[in-house]
Amino acid sequence: MDFHLIKEAQQFNLERFTKIDMIKTRTSVAFVLNFLPGQEMKAHHHPNKELYLLVIEGEGTLTIDGEEKIVKKGDVIFCEEEEMIGFINTSEDNVSIYATMSKLP
Repeated sequence: MDFHLIKEAQQFNLERFTKIDMIKTRTSVAFVLNFLPGQEMKAHHHPNKELYLLVIEGEGTLTIDGEEKIVKKGDVIFCEEEEMIGFINTSEDNVSIYATMSKLP
């Protein structure tokens, strides 16, 4: 068993968004993405991996393959391997997103 507290991974940085790894195995990783207001993650994809996102705090604009969607606390998002994903915190509050990424067989 491996046990972690989400609050410990909610670490913010004035310079850029943060990615805090919580659990890593040979085939998957669980991490938290943290954004202060205005911080952005540029669009990118994850070849040979599936990505699940859970917004645990705040809201912002998620872009998947150029399509923008406002996401907020409680929203769950699934991204396939070739989808281009980006995010910007368009709110006045901090945003934290819990993510799990798994290698495809």
